[in-house]
Amino acid sequence: MNKALCIIAGIGFTLAVIVHLISLSGIYIGDQFPFVWALHLGIFVVWFPTILMLRNNQKYSQKARKYGDSLRMIFNAIFKDMPKPVMFIALFCFVYASLNFFLFMNTGQGGNPSFIDGKYVLNNHGAIIKELTQTEYLELKANEIRGFSGHWMLFYCVAMGVLWPKKN
Repeated sequence: MNKALCIIAGIGFTLAVIVHLISLSGIYIGDQFPFVWALHLGIFVVWFPTILMLRNNQKYSQKARKYGDSLRMIFNAIFKDMPKPVMFIALFCFVYASLNFFLFMNTGQGGNPSFIDGKYVLNNHGAIIKELTQTEYLELKANEIRGFSGHWMLFYCVAMGVLWPKKN
């Protein structure tokens, strides 16, 4: 079961990287490939078993009871049996997702691109901030997917590493 989930996480990671690279070039693929948002749901398919696996880790459970769920303990449990290359990619994704989130929020101009009443607009909870050209709209939509895909890469990579088949 873990092997199948690890493969699913690897496929999700690969697709997230592809989507991210496309969105970095300013191309919005959500219209041509609406299933791209399934990557968002796919995280839960692999993440819930990942959390359960970490919680069932005997060494982690004993130390967590003794020291509490400190961040250091959580990172030790996550990276303990992870293959080194996957661990380095996961750490890179952690740093990159943090930076990417900051850039995504900064580029988003405080709103979401929407198509309302036949117009491309930037809105914030129903309040229209400004009207957009189609090009601006598509760039902001690409930015939106870039913001999400940065986190998809992180979650899929960590799940892949935790679910990686262990050597006996």
